[in-house]
Amino acid sequence: MKNPYYYLFYRFNQFLNKKRDNELGPVFGLSLLVAWNLVFIYSKLLPIAKENFDGFYKYLFVLLLISIYVINTLLFYNKRRVNKIIEYYEKESKESKRTRGWLIVFYILFSFGLIFVR
Repeated sequence: MKNPYYYLFYRFNQFLNKKRDNELGPVFGLSLLVAWNLVFIYSKLLPIAKENFDGFYKYLFVLLLISIYVINTLLFYNKRRVNKIIEYYEKESKESKRTRGWLIVFYILFSFGLIFVR
């Protein structure tokens, strides 16, 4: 179960769901972070003019964002899967936890740093 996406969910779950009674918070946070990266790719890298975005591309983009949230909800709303993810990553060593933690921090900072890219 060495899936970086699951580990990212595990970290969001630790941060946003301390009582382990609501998986929708981590699901929303993870979906928001992935959507943030897609917004950057969509707006900065694709040659889309404002005239084009107001039409077909806007609806495609909204559909993409909704599908990310729905897929994450289906993936992580399963209590059995979430418990397996938590059990797996709670057993990791301190060194592994520190290394992966820094990678997550770097990824999040990189994601928010995309604001300043022109």
